[in-house]
Amino acid sequence: MDLAGTDSEGYTRVYGQGFTGGRSLDHLVGELEQHDVAGVMQAEWEEDDPAKVNTRVAEAIATHPDHLVAGIATTDPRLPNALEILKHAHDEQGLRGWNFQPGFLKVAANDPSVAPLLDYCQENGHPVTIHSGINFSETGPIKFGHPGALCEVACAYPDLTIVASHGGWPWVTEMLAVMWKHSNVYADFGAIAPKRMVGPRGGWEPIAHWMNTMVADQVLMATDWPMIRHERLLAELDYLELSDESRAKFTFLNAARLLDKHWGIKLTNNDQVGEL
Repeated sequence: MDLAGTDSEGYTRVYGQGFTGGRSLDHLVGELEQHDVAGVMQAEWEEDDPAKVNTRVAEAIATHPDHLVAGIATTDPRLPNALEILKHAHDEQGLRGWNFQPGFLKVAANDPSVAPLLDYCQENGHPVTIHSGINFSETGPIKFGHPGALCEVACAYPDLTIVASHGGWPWVTEMLAVMWKHSNVYADFGAIAPKRMVGPRGGWEPIAHWMNTMVADQVLMATDWPMIRHERLLAELDYLELSDESRAKFTFLNAARLLDKHWGIKLTNNDQVGEL
């Protein structure tokens, strides 16, 4: 779930009024409870004050710890106090990691300004989630979401957990190549309906096969709520034709492993885990 302001006109055009409507926290928590989903909420920031966004996420998790089990912080690498904002979110608010939106900020993941934050995250065992592939901002070029930048980051930071949010479309094969090359690179598919990820017409054609085989350990279920609601996401999982083992990895085991590694959270049941 994006709890920040955003360049939303393009998103409303693509996703409809559902993108801007029904965004209450109570509505989200109700969905998580209804569908037995443990949510990981990340602070996605594009404008205003990233510290305020971190505070809102931390407060949401503190209020609903049974359904929002962990949170990811954000900061703007261009700010002189970018690292201090991130450290405060980690040390004082209980968040972990860093969410970064290259297309909105017009700063690539391999830009030199990003290096101090990546250094800090690798040294301290924090994951980094990076918007990858297309964005619908009307001012942010999609070139900043190319998976090639993630490959360069993964080469320089082999111990850093990197999550490519939204799966890198339209560069699907490039994204898969980066994941196959780097075991520390994961992908989630927030805002992508599973039925759009199969067949020859949507541009995702190889993805389901690879989710079932070579990168089965590196894929994470996500909604980017409210852009995809849980009812639709879970109902469409069968379209992917995943084996029982691969489906368990996608919906629970891979995320549970990262929650244990980076948050020290051990989930003991088979609830789905989704990034919001």
